[in-house]
Amino acid sequence: MTTFSIQDIFIYPVKSLGGMAIDEAEITSSGSLVGDREWVVTRPDGSALWQGDIPRMTLLSARLEGADLVLRGHDGSVRTQPRDAIGPHVTVQQEGYYLSGVDQGDAVAEWLTEQLGAECRLARVGREAHQWGGLYPIHVVSSVSLSALNLRLAALGEASVEVERFRPNIVLAGTHAAFAEEEVTQLQFDGASLSLREPCVRCELPNISTKDGTRGKQPLKLLGRMSRERPAARPASFGTYCTAHGTYLRVGMSVRHDVELT
Repeated sequence: MTTFSIQDIFIYPVKSLGGMAIDEAEITSSGSLVGDREWVVTRPDGSALWQGDIPRMTLLSARLEGADLVLRGHDGSVRTQPRDAIGPHVTVQQEGYYLSGVDQGDAVAEWLTEQLGAECRLARVGREAHQWGGLYPIHVVSSVSLSALNLRLAALGEASVEVERFRPNIVLAGTHAAFAEEEVTQLQFDGASLSLREPCVRCELPNISTKDGTRGKQPLKLLGRMSRERPAARPASFGTYCTAHGTYLRVGMSVRHDVELT
């Protein structure tokens, strides 16, 4: 018997910064989650920055608290920014696409510049975060698959990796075998569903430590080897991209019936 349930839900209000765990997420008309990646850290010219450019971005985090976006720095300092801050319109260049955004002001730009050691700005792209052409709505990983990865890492004498390194939106639990999420096309919950679109081919982000921002060689090197062992996998893949349907996803939701693997 193969079953799946939702163990954790995360959103990342600011793209490439640490995110927040939530119990319930509203689904957008695009199949993504409200509040996810609606702000972007950019260079002064509007081009988006990510952890591959500045690994220490992983040491910063962002969360939504009422009407505010709350940023926490690597030194523990906190910067609170109104979610509906008014500013000049800017164009954000992100992965070959151009998004319309609102600059969030000099004060938060100066704070981020000090935290990241590079001149940068913060822009809110809001609704466009859920509509742009390069959107992969939701990233799903399995705690069972993560355990299998960590067992292999331990056998190599390597440290285990935490799920946050993969920046998932949904963490699945259940009775399924490791990597079974690669072999299903849809998970039907009570009032919502996830359509599993394609495996997630990993970039270097899982190799960046969430503790000190340093780059290593694992787990990406091992993921490449393990992917070659699975017919449904793509090179160095872990987790899947999904589209959600319905109104809300909630922690604790379980599939309504057993899942047949393809």
